[in-house]
Amino acid sequence: MPNAKTVLVLSSTRKERDGIAEYTRQLFNPAFNQAEEFEIQIQDLTLGSLLAAPFQRARLIHIQHEFFMFDRLVGVSALLFYPYLWFWCRLFRKRLVTTIHSTYNVDDLPNALPHFSKYRALFPLGRIYLKFHFKLVVALSDRIILLSKIGAANLRRAISRRQLERKVVRVHLGNYMANFRMQAHGLLAGRFQISPGERLFTLFGFAFPNKGYEYGIQALDVLINQRGRKDIRLIIVSGETGKSSFPGGGQGESYIGYLKRLVREARLEAQVIFTGYLANDDPLLEEIFNETFCFLFPYLNRNFPSGAISTVLATRKPILVSRIPCFEEYEKLLSFEEKNSVSLADKMAALMDDPQLLVEAIHITKHNAETFAMQRVFTRHLEVYRELLQS
Repeated sequence: MPNAKTVLVLSSTRKERDGIAEYTRQLFNPAFNQAEEFEIQIQDLTLGSLLAAPFQRARLIHIQHEFFMFDRLVGVSALLFYPYLWFWCRLFRKRLVTTIHSTYNVDDLPNALPHFSKYRALFPLGRIYLKFHFKLVVALSDRIILLSKIGAANLRRAISRRQLERKVVRVHLGNYMANFRMQAHGLLAGRFQISPGERLFTLFGFAFPNKGYEYGIQALDVLINQRGRKDIRLIIVSGETGKSSFPGGGQGESYIGYLKRLVREARLEAQVIFTGYLANDDPLLEEIFNETFCFLFPYLNRNFPSGAISTVLATRKPILVSRIPCFEEYEKLLSFEEKNSVSLADKMAALMDDPQLLVEAIHITKHNAETFAMQRVFTRHLEVYRELLQS
């Protein structure tokens, strides 16, 4: 007989460079489960673990679903796995929960998937496939957990109102507890000659075209070359992204390469620092988090929340975000107009020049960090588990 207190979580478990794995570690922190009402078992999401899941001694199976975690064909294998899991779960009286991390606007795939623009001719078929994929996963899961308002809005385009009301639960991506230390090591001064009086603005997270990092560089150009400010630096913490991820990829330039070219053209090489990928325990990242004046998120409109912002909330530093739906998850974050470097530059200057606005921005970050604490998100998951197993 399955153990009524055991929840089997199937997720990516890679230690670095994997947003789903980091989310799983943050959410299922053993310190949150002090009452030990449920035993949480986490296994890597592989073909073997999926096939074996129904036969484990767990009453509830919880899949962290993201299209490319199943295969490199946009999750086509899920069309086989979900009927398989549904059959055995029904036979053995187990419950199946799915957290869908990536939901796309199926009615606007050119904007939802700009990095696949060279496959535009396939978008009509892609829309049919994605709608069917969502319908199937929702139909065969006992509960669907979504992490954002925009995720719910996108899923609503693919499933019925009745399914949405009966099966879908919206929680929040949460505030990732700091698994890094904020401390100075003297590296910024030693490696990059940054003086104590300079204000550091940081772009943190993997650089892909939908992050809009070019607008951060252009805003720096406005502030330094047009308005004469000399007291600011921009730090870009990101590893190199593949050429194929950049619109028009294969033409000899990656997205990071494009950003570096913009920096050269604006003669900002001394003011913009590219660190490459930094692990959470890297002393340079610890110092960047410690010394950052404000984090920038000039994202273009996207279909899912940002794990990067969930990480920097833990620093309690000011955050500036573009005015797009995915940031509506948070409360009263300071924002600027999307794709508008002047609007971003104005907000950066205001934060530097207005002490009261700076205090307000710090308070807003702290408020969001506390409101969306990961332990609260975990408690909401326990409520879902409890309700399912009692029904």
